[in-house]
Amino acid sequence: MQSGGAWGRLVSAARVGALALGLAAAAAAGATPASAQVQIQVYGGMNANFSSDVSLHRPGVPTETRKVDWDGKSFEMPPYWGARGIYWFQNSPNWGVAVEFTHAKAYAKLKGDVGALYEKLEFTDGNNIVTGNLLYRFEPWQFYGIRPYAGFGIGVAIPHVEVQVVGASNGTFEYQLAGVAAQGLVGLEFPFTAHWSGFAEAKLSYTHINGNLDGGGHVKTDLWSPHLALGLSYRF
Repeated sequence: MQSGGAWGRLVSAARVGALALGLAAAAAAGATPASAQVQIQVYGGMNANFSSDVSLHRPGVPTETRKVDWDGKSFEMPPYWGARGIYWFQNSPNWGVAVEFTHAKAYAKLKGDVGALYEKLEFTDGNNIVTGNLLYRFEPWQFYGIRPYAGFGIGVAIPHVEVQVVGASNGTFEYQLAGVAAQGLVGLEFPFTAHWSGFAEAKLSYTHINGNLDGGGHVKTDLWSPHLALGLSYRF
């Protein structure tokens, strides 16, 4: 780590993520196969990103802040995808806990004063999010057994930080534990068989990114990202 402050921020983010995932794992551990329903889900889709202020902190240089517009480019390699494991409890069958990984992306639009400062500013392999989620599913509708659900999660952001400043001799291209992440979601599940179902989902995620730069300094922003996902689910 480049400074004690950066180390402290990463440790704090790790603790938040570990607590969220630990709570989900502890709840799941209390549910035996006889009393819990287990689902494995995979999905694809797309994400966008709202504009955000990006602050660049470098040794010996005043902090420079720019308003940045972002692209998601969800269908370009590597594409948008995610996976989730869920435990639903027999004694409270509408409630569940989950651990989820989402691979989203953010490309800065390098125009105006943003392009004058950065040659590259991306989180494109990607803006990865790991969360522990609390989920609630409503009673199935009579219309083909479609079942609405909603949830909230908290965890950590693990982006691939890609930053090249104009005129700098070196850039930063690496995965980092960069900060706290959170998300809210709503969706509809469509049963196909006793074990298989499809789902459509809308999410809004937040990632606090505080990425360390090679040579000193860091880049900081708060990304709010809407997501749309379509996936398959297998129920044990």
